[in-house]
Amino acid sequence: MSSTKRGWGAAISIFILVPILFKLIAWLPVPTLYSGLVQDLLVLLVFLLLNHFWFKISIQWWQSQSLVRQCLQLIPGIIILLLPMTSNFIKLCHLAWTPTLILYIGYALVIGITEEYIYRGMLLPLLRQCFPHRLILAICIDSLLFGLTHLLINSSQLTLSYVIPQVFYAAAGGLIFCGLYLRTNNLVWPIFLHALSDVSVVVSLATHTHTAAKLSIPVAYAIGISVLYLVLFIIIAFIVRWQVRPQKRLLSR
Repeated sequence: MSSTKRGWGAAISIFILVPILFKLIAWLPVPTLYSGLVQDLLVLLVFLLLNHFWFKISIQWWQSQSLVRQCLQLIPGIIILLLPMTSNFIKLCHLAWTPTLILYIGYALVIGITEEYIYRGMLLPLLRQCFPHRLILAICIDSLLFGLTHLLINSSQLTLSYVIPQVFYAAAGGLIFCGLYLRTNNLVWPIFLHALSDVSVVVSLATHTHTAAKLSIPVAYAIGISVLYLVLFIIIAFIVRWQVRPQKRLLSR
């Protein structure tokens, strides 16, 4: 019981602390070009310190066993997250490789590291303590909290018509990242896939379309996209449930 209570307390603390940190750091006098990068780096640093001194959660960064099998676990994420973004990868290849573009690519990588460290590396193990015999429930809650965090952070800067679909999309992506981390025991893989899935952010920043005005979409369109992403979330949940089913055997080796 004490382990479960600790898991819930730490999980809730993480969920509350993330948007608060982003909001507080946003007040720092940092040039706009570097503001996002600085925010994520500082949030990552805070959670690295919190985990070292308080949470003490073991992070599985890398293990080299069965690398071919591990690579195969990337297939669902590649199909669901990356293939629909093929046009953005093409646009990225046609952009001039300036220091600013490299900065944006580095920013996408830092986003992947920060969010995967917090939500898959730290939060998911805590939720597994809360639901020791219901792994898929822990995964779904982790993913939904990941999506809701986007609402808490972005709703003050962007319109709800844009943020609400983003919440469902992030939650669906969170399912994939959870399954990948649990199936491979490597946090590097979800970080890698997460960074690649943010190629649209890199292209938007590089082409100056990442603004509140240009990211606003009609309400009816937003509702339709949200329903589509909700259906996608349910489908991915079944895929991940199948993906992590042999998890106990894999981790006991």
